[in-house]
Amino acid sequence: MADKKKAGFFQKIGKFFKDYRSEFKKLIWPTPKQLWKNSAVVLSGIIVFAAFLAAFDWGFSKLFVELGNWFSIIF
Repeated sequence: MADKKKAGFFQKIGKFFKDYRSEFKKLIWPTPKQLWKNSAVVLSGIIVFAAFLAAFDWGFSKLFVELGNWFSIIF
C-alpha cells in the first residue's frame, strides 16, 4: 500500500513538472523596448504615489501639531 502511495506521489510530481515545462514554453517575453516602457510606467507610478503619501503625511502632522496647540490653550 505504501509503495502505491509513493508511486502516485512521484507520478504527480512528474506530471507537475511536465505541465510546468509546457506552460513555460508558452510564455511571451517582452522586448527590451516594452520592458523599458513598462519599467518607466511603474517607476513614475511609485514616484507619484510616494509624493502623494508624503504630502498626506506632512498635512496630517501639521494638523496634529495645531490640534495639540489648541488643546494646550483650552486645557
